Amino acid sequence: MMLLARRLPLLVAFCLLTSAAATTKADAEQTAPSCLYLHEARPDSPYAYTQASLIALSYARSASREAEAFEAERRVERNSGTLLIAMMRHTKTASESYACAEVVLEPYKKSPDQKMIGLTAAYAAGLYGQHRRLTDQFLDLLRNLPDHSDQVKLADVISTIEVERGKVWKELIKATTLTLLGLVDQSKTSKDGTLQTLVITRAERKELVDRLLRAFPEVKAQGHKPGTSDLMFIASLYDQFLTKPYKCADE
Repeated sequence: MMLLARRLPLLVAFCLLTSAAATTKADAEQTAPSCLYLHEARPDSPYAYTQASLIALSYARSASREAEAFEAERRVERNSGTLLIAMMRHTKTASESYACAEVVLEPYKKSPDQKMIGLTAAYAAGLYGQHRRLTDQFLDLLRNLPDHSDQVKLADVISTIEVERGKVWKELIKATTLTLLGLVDQSKTSKDGTLQTLVITRAERKELVDRLLRAFPEVKAQGHKPGTSDLMFIASLYDQFLTKPYKCADE
């Protein structure tokens, strides 16, 4: 979890000093994710794949919000044991959200269009899988807090997770760019030889924009600001592309 990982050293040190860290353990077994967003997969459709990629990004936002929810609890809760339990609960939920991002992209890995949809889906799903594994690694760290008496080594593990997560976000920017390029009709060029036509209809384009704004209502105001999160920057790539003056397939 991005925000949580950045604030973790102080929180972990705090938990290490409490008896709660010595007695609290994770008690839930790994289960299949409960994915809420419905999507009818059509592996041969660039529109459906882009829709799925936006749903996956929405799950990533849900994971990010778990960090925000924990921060809100931390401001009012003073019991260290309760805070540790809350941190573990939010981390587990974030892991499930990343798993759902993988699930929604899975059918597209077998797309008949392996040059674009299949390749990009495998790339993006793998990156969300890395997010999930990093989150699970963080959860394992929480489970074993009493075993980490060397805080230097502990800080090293935490910083490594943080650095690796940053790399995954950068790769997701690349995957998003490939996804959006898949919406361009490569067979139609304008008079100046440039590609100006999309493979989606006006209605499909509007649905994608509406879906983006439902999940990221602040994207137009915040997506291009310096210091914006990688997640919001990725959302802004959809906004920039889908609002460009491209022609749609039915125009």
